Amino acid sequence: MRTTVEVSATIGRPPHAVTGVILDPARAVLWNSDLEEFEVVAGEPGRVGAVGLLHYVQGGRRYVMEDTLLVAEPDERYVSQVRGQGLSAQVETVLAPIGDGGTLVTVRWSGRGTRPLMWVLLPFMRRAIVRSAQRDLDKLKHVVEQAR
Repeated sequence: MRTTVEVSATIGRPPHAVTGVILDPARAVLWNSDLEEFEVVAGEPGRVGAVGLLHYVQGGRRYVMEDTLLVAEPDERYVSQVRGQGLSAQVETVLAPIGDGGTLVTVRWSGRGTRPLMWVLLPFMRRAIVRSAQRDLDKLKHVVEQAR
């Protein structure tokens, strides 16, 4: 069974400014909760097929997840497959320009457990995933808007 969440935020900068931050591995730690490092291991960030290792520290526990970019429509839409820790999720980020030079950023996260324990736990984690995703979008907004 898949668990799906969607969150949005309005950022007061155009889509290309948002893209510049979301595709920069060095700045990923500034807006992704618990992310310690985004290590590019194959390809070029922002290009289909790029692979990165996401190094997290959560509650004192370290773990790594693999992120593969599946779709890249520059300044419009990006889709990644994230795997690890008993989880497989697809993360879609959509950037829509809004009239005042800003961007509506929508993140859709759809995942499923790959191990029996996660099959059971993931549906109960939905609210925590929503809160974390919204917190990360709020941080992204701050990082993008401060980079003027």
